[in-house]
Amino acid sequence: MRFFVALLPPAGVVRDLAAAIAALPGDSRPEEVVAALRWTSPDRWHVTLAFLGTVDPGVRAGLAERLGRVAHRHPPVELRIDGAGQFGQRVLWARVAGDLGPLATGVRRAAVRAGAADGDDRPLRAHLTLARVRPGAEVGLRELAGAVDQTLARAAGPLSWTARSMTLMSSSGGPAPVYGIEGEWDLRGSSAGR
Repeated sequence: MRFFVALLPPAGVVRDLAAAIAALPGDSRPEEVVAALRWTSPDRWHVTLAFLGTVDPGVRAGLAERLGRVAHRHPPVELRIDGAGQFGQRVLWARVAGDLGPLATGVRRAAVRAGAADGDDRPLRAHLTLARVRPGAEVGLRELAGAVDQTLARAAGPLSWTARSMTLMSSSGGPAPVYGIEGEWDLRGSSAGR
């Protein structure tokens, strides 16, 4: 099993984003493009704050304690989906905007101190993964990302929410892994102290 710490969007945002994706014009989703993609099920959308990889069972209790402390220090975070993009020619995503830097940094530091991570210092690029290109398939994601971006800009309502908790998730399996919730903590800090 692999572990990661994430923020889970509420059902209403998931529903509205899925509806926006379903409303993509047909010419932006030709058959060959749809067939080349493995779409992420909306019930699995999440914003990863830190990917931890395999976590030794002996450090999980300490990790949980440290993540609880991070949650106690950080307030809920206002988030919104404000566009789409791609990682190379492999991943199509929806961009998540909001002030997640301090929370993600706290989570990463807690994981390192607990012995559950090696100090990944890549900048956070908050997103929800919408689809991945199937192995061996070739598809131009730029046009599709542009179409998703335009569709999101025309969405009926704001795709925004307040993240009030963070979740330690486990992942097992291959291309369509099974996720499990290993722990969840309410974000209870005060924004006045930040």
